[in-house]
Amino acid sequence: MFWNTGVTRNNSNKLLLLILIMLSAMLLPSFEIRPSLPRVRLDEVLIFGALAVNLFYWLTSRFRYRWDYDFGLAEQEGQRRAQMAVTKVFLLFIASIVISNVFAVLFLGISFGIRDVMEGVMIAKYYLVITLALSLDLQDGEFHVLQNAFFAGYSIILLLSWGQFLNIANINAWLTPLIAQAHLDNLVNANPPRVLGTFDNPNVMGIFSVLTMTLFATWFYFRRTVSSSTLALFVLTGLSIKLTFMTISRTALLATATVLTFLSVWAMFKFHWKKGILLKVGVLFVLTLTIFFTSPRDFVSRMNEATNLETSTSALGHLMRAGDAFEFIKQSPIVGWGTAKSNMTTLVDNEYALVTRRYGVIGLVLYLWLFLRPAKGALRRALNFYVSETGLREHRALLSLAFTAATLALLVYNITAGTFYNLQLMTLVAIFMGIIYRIEGEND
Repeated sequence: MFWNTGVTRNNSNKLLLLILIMLSAMLLPSFEIRPSLPRVRLDEVLIFGALAVNLFYWLTSRFRYRWDYDFGLAEQEGQRRAQMAVTKVFLLFIASIVISNVFAVLFLGISFGIRDVMEGVMIAKYYLVITLALSLDLQDGEFHVLQNAFFAGYSIILLLSWGQFLNIANINAWLTPLIAQAHLDNLVNANPPRVLGTFDNPNVMGIFSVLTMTLFATWFYFRRTVSSSTLALFVLTGLSIKLTFMTISRTALLATATVLTFLSVWAMFKFHWKKGILLKVGVLFVLTLTIFFTSPRDFVSRMNEATNLETSTSALGHLMRAGDAFEFIKQSPIVGWGTAKSNMTTLVDNEYALVTRRYGVIGLVLYLWLFLRPAKGALRRALNFYVSETGLREHRALLSLAFTAATLALLVYNITAGTFYNLQLMTLVAIFMGIIYRIEGEND
């Protein structure tokens, strides 16, 4: 495996690289090299740069040593199983993409250019991030370092988000424009303002806060902790819910309701409806209602506006942007029209419709399998979770349960937005996927 050699041959370097990629995806915007070239993200430079160095090291080592010399490619059994599982998923999806593009070029008159090739580069990035994460031997020390790094990044996002919401030090005039390149009006001119955090879209910020809330809520419900830790997790869960409300992303709020319902029902059955868990569910429910009813009046108006699909400008806009995709799907439902970035719009507010238009029903099934395959392994591990487990075993079980809930959130979010085609968000999801694949591959 290419992550077991070169600069990432030891576990510490893998952990460092993974943290840098995670923090880059959490905190930094993309940057422009030339107007004629696609924008570049630092996490992309890190992942492809590390791969290039490792391949160079491997090639030069073959000339210095015997051909059968072990360059760190001998994998642990858990890593090998995880690597095989994720490779199968990506190969099947790539095969469907190739078939769709060949069919579109030969029979539908669709062109294929450099922009379409970039689809493969994007998929390669996700594959590399997932395999890097699963190559990490995640023990107690590595888990706590990764956890603390995530907390540090999330703390910066919280501070920046509240700064945007309150416009502290006129931050929306000099700092936020560097981040919110396309949706600044949603923050500056909207009433109430829609917080963007470190993302360029309030909806993406919203679903990221939902995913983070999923982690905190899972630990709040299921982890065996002292009362002070439980209180801290309750506060963190509340802050994440409030952050989601500050984005005023209706899809993210629906995802929040889905996650909280799922985790609450799971917890009540897991702990056999004991008073302690009923109290936790009750206080979290009251907290969520309090945040909702204390939100600004314009927030409530925006929520109510979405309930009438016939008059909702947002709902009608989503349907209008997805409408053309459904017409194309009817004409080529099985293998789609290929990537076709030069021939068709890439703005489709429904990732399922976009993937089906491009790669047909076959591609849609394999796209869903990209998310559901790790969720299947996570669900199996979560079902085998015993409340008596402690330490690393407990962390692995709770991560698996959190990923199961997070997958539900993403499936809801993709109805009116998209995870896979957002390079910043999907990079973070890919890290989570890689950790879950590794947990599944190991017999702990």
